[in-house]
Amino acid sequence: MSITPRLGYAGDPSGADYERWREEFCRRVLTGDVVPLAEGPVRCDVTALPLPSVKMSGASGTPMSFVATGTDPDNALGFVLASHAPMRIAVDDRALDLAPMEVGLADAAHVGAHVSQLSEGSFRGLLINRKALLELCPHAEDLIARPLNANAGVKMLLQGYCDLLIENANSLDALARNAAAQHLIDLVALSLGTGRDETELVKDRGLAAARLEAIKADVLARLGNGDLSLAEVAQRNRASPRYVQMLFERTGTTFSEFVLEQRLIRAARLLRGSLQRSRKVSDIAHLAGFNDVSYFHRAFRRRFGMTPSDMRSGMPRGDDASRS
Repeated sequence: MSITPRLGYAGDPSGADYERWREEFCRRVLTGDVVPLAEGPVRCDVTALPLPSVKMSGASGTPMSFVATGTDPDNALGFVLASHAPMRIAVDDRALDLAPMEVGLADAAHVGAHVSQLSEGSFRGLLINRKALLELCPHAEDLIARPLNANAGVKMLLQGYCDLLIENANSLDALARNAAAQHLIDLVALSLGTGRDETELVKDRGLAAARLEAIKADVLARLGNGDLSLAEVAQRNRASPRYVQMLFERTGTTFSEFVLEQRLIRAARLLRGSLQRSRKVSDIAHLAGFNDVSYFHRAFRRRFGMTPSDMRSGMPRGDDASRS
């Protein structure tokens, strides 16, 4: 079963299908209720990703209000990123309007508090265990429905990281899911502002780790490009080449070593796959991003203890190969 349920509905806000969707959405994602804000048919497409201490969701569609009913088991605080729609956060007599790409904090445990999507568009939401967030940001409750002066880079990173997690959620093991949840909480804490000690902890553990994961994803998406360079990746991720190199070095490797390892793993996977059996080994090398076929053969033998042709023919592989 997918761990990222997609809970979509399009049609009139009445009838058995609508009530069934509303119950499923409210139970699995919101722990609250939904109220359409416009006349006529509604459309809402929701993707939910439950993580330890964090429930992440993405929603797009027609204007709608999401209302807290006070039944959330985590007593959660809600972090809202108004990706591509103006939003409003309201708690009692306090209200905060968010323009697209602004962020705000809501109270998912306060009865009647609501987060409203004011026009057609999309947004990202994080329901975060209150205790987990307060440990990093003790004054978080004072920021509910208050303007936040969040760094633009952190907001962009949060948007990209949420999208990356949803896209790859079904391949995350338990360790990766715990790490992803911690990265998200750290990024939210940076958006809210923390004390000096907490900020240093978050920057060291969360922001750098999240940026590295985003950079790795960018590299993997372009692995077949034989001209992929550190400078190009750094520019695309709005960082200096030295900073990108430093992120990799902190994990015990380098940018070049990471790219080489991933290209060799891709080549091995292609060689073992039935769909590529008719291709020449040199074609496989180019598909994996190697411009120099002779270098590919040397690197492949060094990594797997056999030639590419040996791997294709199914000869026994060493321990290194089995881990690829």
